Amino acid sequence: MSNINKLVQFITESAKPELKNGEYAVALINKKVTKKLNPRTNRIKKFKTTNWLVTKIAPEDRTLKNKPKYADGKPKVTFQSWLELDAQKKSKNGKYYGYSHRAIHGFYVGELIKPGTIGNKFEYNKEVDKKYNAYEKKHGYDAAEKWKKETFGNFKPYTIKTEKEAEEHAMRFTKDVS
Repeated sequence: MSNINKLVQFITESAKPELKNGEYAVALINKKVTKKLNPRTNRIKKFKTTNWLVTKIAPEDRTLKNKPKYADGKPKVTFQSWLELDAQKKSKNGKYYGYSHRAIHGFYVGELIKPGTIGNKFEYNKEVDKKYNAYEKKHGYDAAEKWKKETFGNFKPYTIKTEKEAEEHAMRFTKDVS
C-alpha cells in the first residue's frame, strides 16, 4: 500500500459518517486513539480519530437542556459543537451566545432584559461605585441599596430589537462572567 493510499484511508476514517435524511452528525468529546503507521515518516504513531454522534434533533431545535450526556452525567459533546456556534457565537437557533468557563446565556431578538440581567446595557461608572461604597461605609448596605435605587431607579426592562443588539449583549455577558 503506498503512502498516498494510507493517507486517504486515515482521512476517510475520521470523516463524518454518511447520514440518512433527517440525521445530523455531531463530534463527540472522546476521541478514539489508534496506533497506525504514519504515512509521512513510516513510523508507528498514535492518531486520534473523531467519533460521531448521529442525532435526529435539527440544529435549530437544539438547546442546552437537550444536549446529550453519558450515563454518569458527563457531556458527550461540547456545547459549541452541539449548538453549532460560529465565530460570532451565533447558533443556528438564532441566538447569540455569551459564555465563559462559568456561565452561558443565549440572547435573541425579542428577549426581555431586566435590570438584574448580566450583560445589560446599563452600567454604573467608577465614580458612581465610589459614591456607593462611601455611602455604604457611612450608612450600611441597606441604605446604600436604597440610595442607588432612588438615584438610578429609572432603569426599565427593555426588549432586544435587532441581531446586532443581541450580539452586543452576548459580548457584554462574556466580558462580565470572565
